[in-house]
Amino acid sequence: MSHLAILAAETGRDRVIEWLRGDFVVIVMTITGAYLLTRLMALIAEIQIQSVRAKDMSSSDLTTLTKGAHRAAAFGALRWGLNFVIIAVAVAAVLVRLNLPSSALVFIGSVAGAGLGFGAQQMVGDVIAGIYIISERQFGVGDIVRVGPLGVVGWVEGRVEEVTLRVTKLRTFDGDLVSVANGVLRHNVNMSRDWSRVLVTVPIPRDQDVERTVRVIDEVCVAMGRDPQYMPMLIEVPTVAGLDDIASDQYVVRIAGRSKPVQQWKVERQLRLSIAEALQREFEVTA
Repeated sequence: MSHLAILAAETGRDRVIEWLRGDFVVIVMTITGAYLLTRLMALIAEIQIQSVRAKDMSSSDLTTLTKGAHRAAAFGALRWGLNFVIIAVAVAAVLVRLNLPSSALVFIGSVAGAGLGFGAQQMVGDVIAGIYIISERQFGVGDIVRVGPLGVVGWVEGRVEEVTLRVTKLRTFDGDLVSVANGVLRHNVNMSRDWSRVLVTVPIPRDQDVERTVRVIDEVCVAMGRDPQYMPMLIEVPTVAGLDDIASDQYVVRIAGRSKPVQQWKVERQLRLSIAEALQREFEVTA
């Protein structure tokens, strides 16, 4: 091997060693730092969301509940946006350190542009929809919502666990975690806003005394309004609204009231149980 070849090999080796000691270390540190920053942002956002839930979601003030749900959603969206910025800066820094020729950068840019051309339209639509959801306070973390229709799945109902600029995550009552792109959330029903309707229907056989049955139901409703366990859940004490239906073999009585958000199911279950026990006692005594 000639002297020039040996010199070129040593020079190339020195350059590789210099690159490994310099730019390679910086690239590894950049990637590691970006990863740690994203994890730190996720941790901070999660701590903030949990603190909002602990402080606000247990409050009995409806305004505080709404603000807490919105703040938790805003924290999730902020984390997503900051992570995107961190990754973009890290990728740019790595490309600069690689010292790629302009032709390679043009090729990479062309490939990235082609990929973004196919996927960016839907992503931009999801992000814009997410901005509207958060800015308009349509729902927040902890709210009970019904969204859809989602293709063959139809309507999905559950509690909002996370809201980002791109997706919304719902935990259904069956325990499934459903992630939905914000761009397809054309319609949503928020069942946690302001108040919830309490509705209970009671069938009464035609051979029973309707007036006496209604009186017993009214007594049960009044007792629930005075119960220390259920009184804080109620905004309007349930009362008998009247006969909802008259069939050949029964009457149907409707009870209506208002409760605090997402408390209506607990109130309705207890109301049905109390009415059933009260009617059973009443008609066993007179039987």
